[in-house]
Amino acid sequence: MFFKKLNPVFILKLKRIICWSCYPILVLSFLNSCKDQEDYIEEVYDYEAFEVTVFEQLENAGIDSSVVTKASIGLDTYYYYPITTNLSGIGQEEGNILSVKYQLSILGGDTIAFYRVDSETYTLGQGMNALIPVGLDYAISQSGIRVGEEYSYILPPGLAYGDLDLGDFQTIIPKNSILNVQIKLESLGALFDVPATQSLEINEYINDTGLNDTSVWSGNDGFIYRSSSSRLVMKVLDSSYSISPVEGNTVSLSYVLYDLNDSSVVIDRRTVADPFVFTLGVDEVMPGLDEAVRKMHLNETSLILLTSDQAYRESAAVLPNYEGLRQVLVDLQVIPDYAAAIEPFQILRFEASIEKID
Repeated sequence: MFFKKLNPVFILKLKRIICWSCYPILVLSFLNSCKDQEDYIEEVYDYEAFEVTVFEQLENAGIDSSVVTKASIGLDTYYYYPITTNLSGIGQEEGNILSVKYQLSILGGDTIAFYRVDSETYTLGQGMNALIPVGLDYAISQSGIRVGEEYSYILPPGLAYGDLDLGDFQTIIPKNSILNVQIKLESLGALFDVPATQSLEINEYINDTGLNDTSVWSGNDGFIYRSSSSRLVMKVLDSSYSISPVEGNTVSLSYVLYDLNDSSVVIDRRTVADPFVFTLGVDEVMPGLDEAVRKMHLNETSLILLTSDQAYRESAAVLPNYEGLRQVLVDLQVIPDYAAAIEPFQILRFEASIEKID
């Protein structure tokens, strides 16, 4: 896993090239080059037929066409309508963290992801261009959905999965499918609140595991390092206290990356024979790891805990959240490598050791 948190630019290889950028700093490799608006070639997709199909299916489902809103993203049109309303609910806006339940189906076809009353909520960032299908992010924003409301979004292929070859998932999401995504907005959070909330989660983990108890965690005295914001916490597990790396050194790092609360879930690992090699201080790795490695020593094993803002932030949210679909999208270069394993706003916990310093 490449530890640099790149600012995601998700690009779907559709009949018309569509490019989205999240932050104008770094750019993930392109499937196609973005073109100026005047260079766009109108795609062949028949939106008049799309509209007829949509309203035929809505009529068959008993949906009153008067509640359906037609909207657009660039040259692509889509439709949405409320299923349940809550006028007293808080409205979402760009920069919110949304907790949702969802149901996804092929319009007029199979339902491929169900939600239940007792199903877990799914967390995603609003307006961060980190949501697949790509059109859903914008559609949620434009619809003005409120907490406690449920909306249906009907997306044409150009705002969904288009003609991507999804491999084993092609049978459930055929090429050029029209998607009907039902979103129930359970709650909202603010992006700037995430680090503080996750710091509390890290504190709970420390207390639950007795991490400060030196009788449990080797013979070292408590933590060797804790950032002032508690967004980075380190604990020496096996110390030799020899040479430390400095800016400009090439570091070979072995590690095992886990889920915060489940050591049986290994997200990624690099071994002594196949370490992760990077140069310290040249913006090659995520900020939390850069800071942590500066505090480590050669051949010293450390436990490192990072809040998501020091790691992969929003990563990528993918609907349906099927195991394996993320890897397909990585292989297609739709989302970056790390997003195959890292959930949106995930806290990282890994044991790491510096194997070599050059």
